[in-house]
Amino acid sequence: MRGPRPRHTLGFALFFLTVPWVAGPAPAHAQGEGAAITATDLAAVHARQIGPAVTGGRITDLAIHPDHRSTIYVATASGGIWKSVNRGHSWTPLFDDQPVAAFGDVTLAPSDPEIVYAGTGEQNNRNSTSWGNGVYRSDDGGATWRHLGLEGTRHVGRILVHPDDPDVAWVAGLGNLWAPNEERGVFRTRDGGLSWEKALYVDEHTGAVDLAYDQTNPDVLYAATYQRERKAWGFNGGGPGSGIWKSTDGGSTWIELTNGLPAGDKGRIGIAVSPSHPNVVMALVEAPTAPGDTPEEGRPGAFGPMRRDPGATGTYRSEDGGATWQKMSDENGRPMYYSHIFIDPNDPELVYSASTNSVKSEDGGRTWTTIAAQPSYDVGVHLDMHAMWFDPDDRDHFYLAGDGGLHETFDGGSSYRKINNFAIGQFYAIGVDQRDPYWVYGGMQDNHSWMGPSETRRYDGILNDDWQQTGFSDGMYQQVDKGGPRNVYVAATSGSYNRVDVLAGTKRPIGPVAPAGERYRFDWTSPGLASMHTEGLFYLGGNRLFISRDFGETFERTEPLDRDIDRDSREIMGVRLEDAYISANDGVGGFGVVTTLAESPLDREVLWVGTDDGNVRVSRDQGTSWTEVSGAVPGLPDEAYVSRVDASAHDRATAYVTFDNHRNGDFSPYAYRTGDFGQSWEALHADLPEGSVNVIVEHPDAPHVLFLGTEYAPWVSTDGGSSWARIPNLPTTAYDDMILHPRDKDLVLGTHGRSIWILDDTRFLAEWTAETARAPAHLFSADRGTLFRYRKDNSYRGQAEFAGENPPDGIELTYRLGPGSGDVTLQITHLDDGALVRHIEVPSTPGLHRVNWNLRNAPADGRDVWERWDDPAYPRPPRATDGPFVSPGRYRVTLAARGVRSSIVVEVRGDPLLDRTEAEYRASEMFQLRAAALARRAGEALREVRGDADATAAVRAIARDVARLMRPYGDSGRFSDGNFDPPRRADATRLAELEAALERLIGPDDEPGRLLRLGSG
Repeated sequence: MRGPRPRHTLGFALFFLTVPWVAGPAPAHAQGEGAAITATDLAAVHARQIGPAVTGGRITDLAIHPDHRSTIYVATASGGIWKSVNRGHSWTPLFDDQPVAAFGDVTLAPSDPEIVYAGTGEQNNRNSTSWGNGVYRSDDGGATWRHLGLEGTRHVGRILVHPDDPDVAWVAGLGNLWAPNEERGVFRTRDGGLSWEKALYVDEHTGAVDLAYDQTNPDVLYAATYQRERKAWGFNGGGPGSGIWKSTDGGSTWIELTNGLPAGDKGRIGIAVSPSHPNVVMALVEAPTAPGDTPEEGRPGAFGPMRRDPGATGTYRSEDGGATWQKMSDENGRPMYYSHIFIDPNDPELVYSASTNSVKSEDGGRTWTTIAAQPSYDVGVHLDMHAMWFDPDDRDHFYLAGDGGLHETFDGGSSYRKINNFAIGQFYAIGVDQRDPYWVYGGMQDNHSWMGPSETRRYDGILNDDWQQTGFSDGMYQQVDKGGPRNVYVAATSGSYNRVDVLAGTKRPIGPVAPAGERYRFDWTSPGLASMHTEGLFYLGGNRLFISRDFGETFERTEPLDRDIDRDSREIMGVRLEDAYISANDGVGGFGVVTTLAESPLDREVLWVGTDDGNVRVSRDQGTSWTEVSGAVPGLPDEAYVSRVDASAHDRATAYVTFDNHRNGDFSPYAYRTGDFGQSWEALHADLPEGSVNVIVEHPDAPHVLFLGTEYAPWVSTDGGSSWARIPNLPTTAYDDMILHPRDKDLVLGTHGRSIWILDDTRFLAEWTAETARAPAHLFSADRGTLFRYRKDNSYRGQAEFAGENPPDGIELTYRLGPGSGDVTLQITHLDDGALVRHIEVPSTPGLHRVNWNLRNAPADGRDVWERWDDPAYPRPPRATDGPFVSPGRYRVTLAARGVRSSIVVEVRGDPLLDRTEAEYRASEMFQLRAAALARRAGEALREVRGDADATAAVRAIARDVARLMRPYGDSGRFSDGNFDPPRRADATRLAELEAALERLIGPDDEPGRLLRLGSG
């Protein structure tokens, strides 16, 4: 599926190429220097999704329409809900404009499958888990939604809908992962979600994670309750609240089932009831262990301690409706993150478990075989599955979904089709290089590290095959050395880094080595930073800041930068962390570690770091000494996780910092600025709604322009943070990272759920002032354009392949109109002599507009009206409708509107891959303009000589010869193939002969040079 942005008819994109960015003078920040902008002002601004979709992303649940099995609903961990009506050939996102994007469940009402219930907030408890706001319902197959409440459940494990009454439903609500609350347990509605009753409640630490019922008697319900809590510094995955419960009256009353199950504290539990034999109930049970040795803390690549006793943890089965249970096997992989069990619709002995290594049992859970084999690491089917759907008419056909996206098998799990044509990648961090065009790098949750071009010359767009893997495991920070992509610092989990030559494909492990007897600690997403000042200078954050001056070969270390908190002495749910023994600290890396770092663009001596225990420190001597400054931040909760620090490009004493306190159960936004090295701070978040802040970025051209990403949305401020506008036309998802490309001024957005997006050319935001906002009409500065032709380099790919979106064709032009009406035009002239190139009619309504000039001359028919390209069959027009490309040079673009004129100068350069002189480009352009003029005259002549058979035949012969003459140069072929070659001598001679022949037939042109005057000279 392609991105939602429509294309333009003024065809064929540019590469965004500018001179290298150099920091200018650094004026002190002046609050209010810009003017406030609103989301309405930005309505015409469209970012483009570049992918990738190749890896998929974490899927938590799926549902198939029982009567139309080509209709699939997919619920993702943080990328919304998606729907396909053609068995996965194409997809539509259903939740882009809703408040949240994290899901644990999607369920269709059996009696009316157009009724869809969706439970928000995934149930998988990991350190990167996002949260929701309750339950939604659609009565029209996902086209529209209404919120049904239960906001405090935050994470929904399962929804069941009554088989005969779509208004009766049960919800397993886990409750806040990060803090105690009472809105958790099993909830029931009997009126379609208008009201809810708490059917099963244990305590403020215990929610419900799974539900199942007897499909022949839905009054018989089973519920799995789950006690767990996570902090930035630890995880306790169980307690006395976990258990299996049964109701025989539709949830009005419950009894706990214990006979044959592990006694005492338990962790996560998954349950399933056989559809064909409802007395058969299966469960995955996580049981306690005695406290024991803890695996090495903070070890690179480690998930953290996971202490379980295989003697009690495992697969359990009841054949009497839960009255008694028997342990069948030890199978129960990483329960905190999985605990998903399924029973075949027709065979109670055929059982599946989706987990790290998904397996099936054909003897009721006693023995297991793998159903998603990997011949070797990273080959075959991705590990880590969470959801399955089974074809009731074909036991060998099922879907398997998880961290690696969606897979389908027709041979019982021996082989799979990977459905990776919708972009739901979960990026932790991104980077960019200075290639031309630039490439984007990113590290993904459980899907490695990747790089891909910001644009391509492919007619189709940016394909999955354009993305290249640069690292393994969970990808994290990606930093390109100042010297270029021969040295890219690629991170995996917990401080594991490689230095990669991405052009040659070679890599070398790098990292600091601790002295004997000492252990370094690193965050799960341990930050790295390549200096923008010096090649080979690389910073790596752990419990200290590690500094390498030789591309990571050796490291210096600073003093410890944390608060020296003993996390083992702290309590979670009343249990000291050192005494926790159910999934203890699963998913937790080191604590008391650097989570973000920044180097001043103006002074490499100035460094900033933030830590997961709330410290913000600044150094003015490149890490030799540090000052802790978080104590001066007003209104900040203690120990709030520092999500981002950004050093200003305009003032060495100015920096921005954001805090994410959701790990303490607080979802409020926190963003601040200092102008005095942290001695004082100003809050910037008063205008932001609820949602933790993940990133803040200052515009390199304007200190009053700030970009900010939250768990739900991207925001921009053009008045220094006094007010914020949500950037429209981007989906609801978690915006974990942002980069403002220093040369191209593109805003690159790394999302944790919808892959990577680019908002091209943000210069207009840097120029948004009170003056421009009040002007009757204003044309903003634009990037320069590059001449090139798209390649149609593949054939008949069908409609199921993903393609990211290339930039708009040519130069994107942004203008704003005040109140009023009347025609609005963009006039393009050659700067040297004022010759007219284009006179384009553009939208005239008040507000901000973005259009594009495709670097072409005016169309031969004289109609020059800008329109958006909006044909789903083509990513861009298959044939050019305008005149030939202009020649390299400088052009003036003038907006004429509301009685005023506003002008800018833009540069057009030749194709950097071609060895062409400006004279050759000019010769090519003039030849094509002359040929187009001749073709126009021939068309007019046919009307003039109507009735004269000989003259008509002669004119038609001239027209045919002109078309044949143009074919090697221009756009007469499909997909606008052609070149920028100057005409061959024979072709130039032949064109002159045809011009003379037509003149002999009908006389001289009444408008000599009309098309040439509309050209570039």
